[in-house]
Amino acid sequence: MKTKNSFIIVFFIVIILSNVISSQSSIEDKMYTSLNSYPCTRIMTLNGQIGCSSSHGGDSGILYLIDSDESYNNYFSYNQQKDIIVVFDSNYFNKTLVLEMYSKKKMNGALILTDIEKTYPYSPEDQYPIKQFGLYPDSNLNWNPNGDGFTYMNFPFPMFALELKTSISIRNLSKINREGKYPAYGAELDSFMQGAINAETCLRRGFCEPVGGQSIWSSFSEVIDQSKPIILVMVPIDATAFFRDLATGTDQSGYALSVLLSMLNTLQGVDKTKWDKEVIFAMWNSERWGYVGSTSFVNDLLNFNCTSLDSNNQNSCSSPPMLDLTFEQIKFENIYAIIEFNQIGRPVNSGKKTPNKLDIYNLVFHPNGGANQLMDVFSQSTQSYENSTIQFQKTTQNELPPCSSMSFIKEINKKSAPNFIGTLVITDHDYQYNNPYFGYEQDNSGNINTTTSTLFDMVQVFSKSIDLLAGGNGTVKVDDIFIREINNCLTQSITCNWVTKLMSTFPYNPIPNFYTGVYGVSPVNHITPIETRFIFRMATYLTQHRTNATNCTSDNDCDTSSSICVNKVCLYSNTHYHNAISLAFSFDNSKSSWTIVNTSYPVFVESNWDYTTVRLFQVGSYANEIWFLVSGLIELLLSVGIIFYIKKYLSKRYKLL
Repeated sequence: MKTKNSFIIVFFIVIILSNVISSQSSIEDKMYTSLNSYPCTRIMTLNGQIGCSSSHGGDSGILYLIDSDESYNNYFSYNQQKDIIVVFDSNYFNKTLVLEMYSKKKMNGALILTDIEKTYPYSPEDQYPIKQFGLYPDSNLNWNPNGDGFTYMNFPFPMFALELKTSISIRNLSKINREGKYPAYGAELDSFMQGAINAETCLRRGFCEPVGGQSIWSSFSEVIDQSKPIILVMVPIDATAFFRDLATGTDQSGYALSVLLSMLNTLQGVDKTKWDKEVIFAMWNSERWGYVGSTSFVNDLLNFNCTSLDSNNQNSCSSPPMLDLTFEQIKFENIYAIIEFNQIGRPVNSGKKTPNKLDIYNLVFHPNGGANQLMDVFSQSTQSYENSTIQFQKTTQNELPPCSSMSFIKEINKKSAPNFIGTLVITDHDYQYNNPYFGYEQDNSGNINTTTSTLFDMVQVFSKSIDLLAGGNGTVKVDDIFIREINNCLTQSITCNWVTKLMSTFPYNPIPNFYTGVYGVSPVNHITPIETRFIFRMATYLTQHRTNATNCTSDNDCDTSSSICVNKVCLYSNTHYHNAISLAFSFDNSKSSWTIVNTSYPVFVESNWDYTTVRLFQVGSYANEIWFLVSGLIELLLSVGIIFYIKKYLSKRYKLL
């Protein structure tokens, strides 16, 4: 009987211990809920750092919602013993409020809600974006009047933007905290950035990579005819945002980029045998970080000298490293005209109507260096269409707006040469930006004010003008379906049919993101985002000059770097990547690392990190916490007592212990 009782006691002990272990695992799973989020990351500059980082292991606190003036004012008298994670309604997220809150009361981190958009114009960029790297470093103009420079500040705590549905949930849970109900809710924010101090230190330690990417240029010509003048048609690819994963930049870049690709689709159908000029279409990357892509291209046109060709590829240089030398077909002195489209998605309503009663919108000419012929051709092109919904006006300003064309003009000015390149920058603004959200997450498809008719008219007028300037007769026909598709793809969801057709991989996030990213770990090992790869493949597809049915399965099965494999067919085009990395950097082969060699050029490097995460957890009341502590101690004492009893019993009964 005693033996039976002993087995029963042991059995119950095993059951109890199993339940304890199981409940501990279950509690761990239920304690935290991961949230869909976008981190504020850290960028190192020549003199310090900008952006955000958590402490190692993350920062946590109870959620406090700022969604009204009352909640903002109450924050400073909020008597909460625990650390605070501030939850910002988007209307209360700006430089002024964040700095005031942090300076007066400790803030462990911030979550920014995206379920309600800002109701006022706002830009975290400077009022003259990247002025120090442009043509007028001493200018007094403020092109971006809504800018407060928030992007270029350093914060010693983590900040995350939350995905739409997550924002709705966190807003509601934060209101529970405000009402004093329990359990309350807290969050753990982990975005530890490995980089520290400044760019030079971070590169030397191997914790950073230069900000940069790949620009793209393309031509319908199989080989650039060096006896012909060149018309350079260009747009910037990249965009900025405080939370870089949300850099859709529709008016900044995406809209103009969709227009340029639609022009390629239109011009592929014209008779180019009459063209007496070469037309090159360029899409510059990393422009928002100091005109890096265009500056790098200009420098290579003028100064690149290959001392050793790649033995396996005569169109590639091994010293200094350059994967594609096709750009050497382009001679800087042959550039006859530059036409740049830069922020064209929010033209001002002129107050006039077409014969069909459609609104007419103003686009603005910003000329430089004898661009009268260029302006005349564009004006005549729009006037030739009776129902055109666009018209042009000349700027009232004497300076060009921030634009990629500056990289070319600066080089001309350096050489004290006559300004022989006629330059025409076309924008939607005369002076101050019409874009109320330049460099902010709300510069998305909802930020565009043009109609579909205006989009079609831009493509038609721009294509006709380029054809006339190149020597054609100006007879063009636009493809409305293509224009809609590519515009939606680059401004709303990069999951369109063209991505499916041309790409072997699919984007993780359907929202287009045109943050340039980091260049790569070496001059020939690039990190190219899917958006850039798609644009390259789209341009290659639209300017193809021959095909070869090879049953290819990947681009590697095609024999040149300017060819792609689509549906088992190799498409050949004069389309190429070009390095978009600041001339401030050089690669030290002996150390296998980037170094800073020229501080007169932009110096921006992005910190490495292992992962980023936001986790939600519940917080009990003070009384509950005391009760859990006491009950835990009681459980501990009971466990010790039971073990002591079992040990004594087994020792006495079985002589085991």
